[in-house]
Amino acid sequence: MLNKLEAEVKKLMPELIQSISDLVKIPSVEDPLTMSEEKPQGEGCYLALKAVGKTAEDLGFTFKNIQNVAGHAQWGEGEEILGILGHIDVVPAGTGWSCDPFSGKVLDGYLWGRGAIDDKGPTLACLYAQKALYNLGFLPKKRIRTIIGTAEETNWKCMKAYFESEEKPTYGFTPDGEFPIIQSEKGILHLEITAPQTDLFWAYGGERINVVPNRAYARIPQGLKISQPLEKITDTEVTKALNQKIEPGNYVWAKGIEAHGSTPKDGHNAIVDLLIGLFASGLDHPLIKFFAEIGQTADGASLNIDYQHEIAGKLSWNPGLLRVSEKECRVSVDIRYPFGVTIEQILTEIKKHLPKGLEVKALSVGGDTTKAPLLVDAKHPLIQNLQKAYREVTGEEPKLLAIGGGTYAKAIPNTVAFGAEFPGEPMLAHKANEKISLESLAKMTLIYAYAIYLLAR
Repeated sequence: MLNKLEAEVKKLMPELIQSISDLVKIPSVEDPLTMSEEKPQGEGCYLALKAVGKTAEDLGFTFKNIQNVAGHAQWGEGEEILGILGHIDVVPAGTGWSCDPFSGKVLDGYLWGRGAIDDKGPTLACLYAQKALYNLGFLPKKRIRTIIGTAEETNWKCMKAYFESEEKPTYGFTPDGEFPIIQSEKGILHLEITAPQTDLFWAYGGERINVVPNRAYARIPQGLKISQPLEKITDTEVTKALNQKIEPGNYVWAKGIEAHGSTPKDGHNAIVDLLIGLFASGLDHPLIKFFAEIGQTADGASLNIDYQHEIAGKLSWNPGLLRVSEKECRVSVDIRYPFGVTIEQILTEIKKHLPKGLEVKALSVGGDTTKAPLLVDAKHPLIQNLQKAYREVTGEEPKLLAIGGGTYAKAIPNTVAFGAEFPGEPMLAHKANEKISLESLAKMTLIYAYAIYLLAR
């Protein structure tokens, strides 16, 4: 079967590449300005879901749309359901691209654009993997259901809406992580650290809490001596960068390195640098002082919350959003925490370090205060079959991994992240110049096809 699948996947590659390119061209970022009852996540996500539904039907599968926020493609028969969970919403493009982030262009052996690897490309690869099986006359003994979400990068309301009316699969995988297999995921906790509104300064940094911000801006009093790592910037440049109206004044900014919020050690946080610079410049405010004294920590060691687990690894800390104005004064933090740790422990330790005037509270993530850590037994048949598929296609040993990222694997029992980034490849999710290698795309599609065959026969 594997040889036949390899030949069939090769035939389908031109069509798969075109389908991904077309989908990447749709800027499916959550957009409050175009949200409505008909379009719960905004225009882009609505159009992307419609596009994937049409692709699924063109490939010969049925497609069911759930409230225009989620849906599934399905084929096969049986009581059990093999679930494949992908998402087609994306984080904002950000800055630093060498091309149009929504071009979907194919160049130098790569398909470029926001969503190419996270998660439009891999999601469509799974659909075309099933098409390869379908073309070969494979008759699955389970229902194979590819579940599509449009709010994975934000509040997971797509999964909430979907499972209000639909069955949960027996087990499954999501192509939204790394190869070989992600056996364990950390819990996700979002915190908000707030102070009373102030007119002392204005500040803005970050677009998504789960992204290490690469730019942060502040308007400060005239005559303040500016210290490193701050740089002066004009209000016109800030207006252009943020695409929003701001007041004239004395502006500074800090530059960082973008990365996924679950791996802050791979980036450099511009919000933290901005607050460090403001503190060094003599601006006296408890929010500034708190984060300046914590510094550029990726594991919260400065707050005594650098908890660690032998499988899941160490806690991560990412201040992803900064908003200071006459209406609000807050920093929102993305924390990924390992097994053996409670939210109460984390909050208690943070409160010990909070100066007078600051408060901390947990925010909702995916409808819950937290998404708990995940661990699937290495002996589970799901893991065993995914390892077999990876080993036979690549010839490499399928190690079991643990990550800080939170994937749809937490939405249903006995589910893991399986791909799509291969060992040794640059981690481009949520970064500028996101792209997917066409060679890797073909390989992952074959792995998915063979894995689905093993799990559904």
